[in-house]
Amino acid sequence: MASGDLFRAFTVRFSFKKEQHVRLLKKFEDEKLTGGKAKNQIVMDALEMYFDALEDNNDTKEDKWDAKEFVEQQLEQYRQECKEELLGEILRILIGGRMAGQPFMVSSSVSKPETGNVMEDEVADISGMPDVMDKIMDWSSS
Repeated sequence: MASGDLFRAFTVRFSFKKEQHVRLLKKFEDEKLTGGKAKNQIVMDALEMYFDALEDNNDTKEDKWDAKEFVEQQLEQYRQECKEELLGEILRILIGGRMAGQPFMVSSSVSKPETGNVMEDEVADISGMPDVMDKIMDWSSS
């Protein structure tokens, strides 16, 4: 397999308190017995022999599974987990940003003209609005 392929790691632990574990660990690390094979391949071969023996003892060929189907199920489960995690992160960012006082900005293709909202302390510039000036002048003269 190439280095970019998917894999799932697991740990094999040997206890120095158990005689069987120590004996197997010595054999596992002895290159004369392993023939220079990678430790991962030795474990895979041992697991395969173990499960093949179980299947032969049970004489149930119905329990055999398709490796391709298993990989597809694992990939689908991984995709679903990624999708859920991504949606959760997006939701956290959107809600977290708004909670922290950051406005939620949505860009709009339609621009609204400014309505000229004026605060009480500010002075409004009405020089460019002649009809307003006429109304003010009429009001002040009456």
